[in-house]
Amino acid sequence: MTRLIPFELSKIWKKRSFILAVCVLLLLHLFLLWYTSLPDGETPPLAAYKAMQTELSGNSEEEKGNKIAKYKQTIDGVCFVQEILAMQSFENEMGDVWAKQEMQSNPGVFERYYDLYQSGDYLKFTDSLEQEKAFLDEIYEEWQKVLGYGDYLHSIQENKDTLGTISVFGGQTGNTYSFRNLQKSADDYARLTDQDIRFIPSKGLTSAMEGIWIDLFLFLGVMLFVGSLITEEKEKRLFLITRSTKYGVLHSIAAKLAALLIHCVSMTVLFYLVSLVFFGRNTGGFDLTAGLQSVAAYMESCLSVSVLGYLVLSVLTKAFLLFGIGALLTVFCILSRIAVLPFLIGSGIVGGSALLYYLIPSGSAFAVFRYINPVGLMKTENLYGGYLNFNLFGYPMSRLSLSLAFILLICVAGIVSSLRLFCRINNYEVRKLRIPFAVPFCPHTNVCRHEAYKILVTNRAGFLLFAFAALLAYRSLDRTYVPSVTEQYYRDIMTELEGELTKEKESLVLSEKTRFEEAIEQIERIDRMMDSGDLSDDAADALKAQANMTLAFYPAFCRVEQQYEHITEHGGSFVYDTGYLYLFGVLEDAFPIDFLILSVGIILAASGAAAMEYQSGALFLLCATKTGKRKILLRKAFVCGFAAALLALIPVLCRAQSISSVYPIRAFGADIWNVFHFTGFFASVPIGCFLLLFVFSQLFAAVLAALFTMALSIWRKNQAQTIFFGLLILAVPMILNLLGFDIAKWFSLYPLYGWTGML
Repeated sequence: MTRLIPFELSKIWKKRSFILAVCVLLLLHLFLLWYTSLPDGETPPLAAYKAMQTELSGNSEEEKGNKIAKYKQTIDGVCFVQEILAMQSFENEMGDVWAKQEMQSNPGVFERYYDLYQSGDYLKFTDSLEQEKAFLDEIYEEWQKVLGYGDYLHSIQENKDTLGTISVFGGQTGNTYSFRNLQKSADDYARLTDQDIRFIPSKGLTSAMEGIWIDLFLFLGVMLFVGSLITEEKEKRLFLITRSTKYGVLHSIAAKLAALLIHCVSMTVLFYLVSLVFFGRNTGGFDLTAGLQSVAAYMESCLSVSVLGYLVLSVLTKAFLLFGIGALLTVFCILSRIAVLPFLIGSGIVGGSALLYYLIPSGSAFAVFRYINPVGLMKTENLYGGYLNFNLFGYPMSRLSLSLAFILLICVAGIVSSLRLFCRINNYEVRKLRIPFAVPFCPHTNVCRHEAYKILVTNRAGFLLFAFAALLAYRSLDRTYVPSVTEQYYRDIMTELEGELTKEKESLVLSEKTRFEEAIEQIERIDRMMDSGDLSDDAADALKAQANMTLAFYPAFCRVEQQYEHITEHGGSFVYDTGYLYLFGVLEDAFPIDFLILSVGIILAASGAAAMEYQSGALFLLCATKTGKRKILLRKAFVCGFAAALLALIPVLCRAQSISSVYPIRAFGADIWNVFHFTGFFASVPIGCFLLLFVFSQLFAAVLAALFTMALSIWRKNQAQTIFFGLLILAVPMILNLLGFDIAKWFSLYPLYGWTGML
């Protein structure tokens, strides 16, 4: 039998279709790892965690705490300065009163951190104050939690002694579930200490082990393996041969189940190893020898294991659960005469488990069904990183024990049922599932409509385009724009100034300029008095406070002054340009990621446009006519180009909606030279025309990508090869650009797509 196991594995692992499917799942896995870890307005980048790991490495726990507390104190002080400036920006008496009250409640904080706020040197780990604040708050909260782990253990033992004597918890009788649960919890945690606890930022480890799509991909891999293991052999009627040998029945199914177990373990290790390597490289690695409770997210665990032990336990638990489910699917494959039925049952198992997990509340009396099901059991971060007891007939039952027993049960049930049923198998054939009703195909007399149907429906390009359109729309609409205090000042003043220059607007600009000049003169006067010894440092800081609050908005006024000077010299009108700068990619470098996603979607959708005709041999019939081949290819090119243009239009519209809701986009008739960043544009055109040129260039870049993909499809005559070369030529340069190789973008269509952000 042992010689059959490698044979069963090689039958499936060496199949090109299976290798391609696994490669696609791995590529999707890598893409989702990268995409879900992208930073946004308040989500810090992974590089921040790596920088923090570098800062903390080699330090004692006390030194780590001192550094984290210092960073936290600094960012809180900077945020206090921003809060005071926001109050002062109201430009009314109430705002000044609030600002004064806050400064009196926190004496010296504004003066201590004002210069740091103005310089921007407080950004140690991220690129914005919002991200820095969110990141340091997260790290500080985790450190505080891990720091108090000893007190947490002590409190559990105290609860047993104090609450156990209260009558509500059973008093001295111990006849209630609450009393028994307190006693069991204290016993489970009694052997734990804080000896091996070393603070570890939890982002990398939790992100690597808690990706829900990983479990879905692994389950798909199991279904593909089981389908090839049983169903395909039924389709080829190979069981008629194997059953005629001496050990062909029992040894065959035993080898298949052993191969399934090896496959489940290998695939689980592979996918989670990729996740750990990805997050390990991007977040600074993991301290594998530290206690599991060093990770704040897993501090409630009652297991005395290291981080490495947790990883091994998690991977093996997932692998054996997948094996148990795969063994049960093997039973259905043996019994079923319909090829697709086991896959439908497998999908039903996953869907039903997901409904149980997400619909049953954790505090419900039926919570046991929430956690003891395939979806709940795959979340090993709850199984090994948390602690929970179920109330079973008044006695506490550990979720961990019950979960492991359930996994063992389905593994044994799957193995025994597979062995028993395979020995008694009497159906050696499968048939295709027939739909009870048929949708009639209406032939198209219009060639373009017919080719659109073939590409979008028959070749499933429509589904791919819809999926990528949803991804691009979600990415753009999910982006949160939070204007800073200085941006709010700039928006308010530009709203008043927008339009042609008038005497009232000119007087407003000049009065603001005078106000800032007076604040600068006041600070210079105070500095001279301090240098001469007439003022102490504390007195000077107190006198500078009001002037500093005024000057905090001076950089925003400089933008107003630039537009005013341009108008007085060259004519024109005031334009609130922040929304345009975001939309055109000047203030937000969103175009590279959008174009990468767009390129991949177009390549996958258009790769089979011409290859499908070559692979089916239909093109040889078209070549027999005088204009058949050329006309068909032209119609295909039109369909692919039009679909690509529609796909490229989605992120433009969604980004415009998100941006305009925060930064108004108006003054379409004003000259583009009135947007100061584009004063060097080669032609004087209205902003509306410039916007149309911008949109047209992005659509044209998408159309060129579709036509190029179709040209590859004609050249290679194979869809898989078209995808490979398309990704190599169109997507790889963008990936290199995102990795920091800026020159790579010039070897792609990106300059045509994102030229406004490059001006």
